[in-house]
Amino acid sequence: MKGVVNLDPPYQRESDVWKPGARSALIDSIINGLDVPKLYFETATVRRVSPEGLAYQYAVIDGKQRLEAILAFLADQLKLAEDFVFFEDEAVKAAGMTLSTLQAEYPLLARRFVDFELPIVRVTSDSGDLIEEMFQRLNASAALNAAERRNALTGPTRDAANTLAEHELLVIRSPIRSARYKYRELGAKFLAIEHQVASRQKITDTKAETLYDLFVATRGASPRITAADMQAYQALAQQTLDRMVTVFDEDDRLLASIGTVVVYYIAFRQRAFADAVDRGKLAEFEQLRRQAAQMVEDEPAYGRPANARLREYNVFVQSTNDGRALARRAEILATYIAGYTAIDPLGGLDGIADGELPERDETEES
Repeated sequence: MKGVVNLDPPYQRESDVWKPGARSALIDSIINGLDVPKLYFETATVRRVSPEGLAYQYAVIDGKQRLEAILAFLADQLKLAEDFVFFEDEAVKAAGMTLSTLQAEYPLLARRFVDFELPIVRVTSDSGDLIEEMFQRLNASAALNAAERRNALTGPTRDAANTLAEHELLVIRSPIRSARYKYRELGAKFLAIEHQVASRQKITDTKAETLYDLFVATRGASPRITAADMQAYQALAQQTLDRMVTVFDEDDRLLASIGTVVVYYIAFRQRAFADAVDRGKLAEFEQLRRQAAQMVEDEPAYGRPANARLREYNVFVQSTNDGRALARRAEILATYIAGYTAIDPLGGLDGIADGELPERDETEES
């Protein structure tokens, strides 16, 4: 039935969240006859077609990771754990076996797995909100991260964030792997920045609760943020990412940190910055700020105002979601680019005043 079961409805998690050990443990439980939690399937009420051209009959509300483990074992892409023990006969030596090997060596154990009946609860509802609420409650004990909770909320913000997550800057240029919605996380941050600048004329923060509220704000019959406004924010973000993509290389190490990507995004919102910057200047900035961090106070260059600004930038790196810290880092970077000369790259930073230190926030990423 796997061809008619949609493992990736919009509210669902990404694939491969479970580590190999957890997957193998599930297969162990099935073969040893232990209890397996129920799976919850949504009975399809609208026609959706799979890549194979089959109409989906069900969508997985809860149990995707278990189903992926089962399908992987069926396809010989998963092995039993190296410490596997068959409780009914410890003389069985099946550790590390795939299903095909198990079928050859211990066919009765293989039959236990193949004949196992999955406990499935079918849910039928015309309410997408009800299904999403059910998904979140069923996964409440499975440590959904903030991005996964947001992804369970349908609406213009999710659609916009998911579209931005497909941009070449993230998919091709950034070495950040997209495990558990990292690109969608960035897309949501870009949208939050555009909304905050438009509504408050400043960047307040990109914390998890702020992003969640942004998703909620575009839902319902009378949303606080209209779909048209969110589409406008998406268009602005798209323009900025289009400016950025021409500067960076494929799998560029300069884009390896989520916090740094957000700072670059804020700086690139200004066309003057985008016109003046190139990758070499950004790479040199990273080198110079690291050199400033290693200076000792008795070095002649330590007291130079430009190096004080670089050390300030380094302090703000610890505040990845504070709006003042993000804006200040972008300001320091933009001033560096505007005043850059080959003779003295730091010349522009000598004239910038001290900034106000923000409170350090709880970081969500490294």
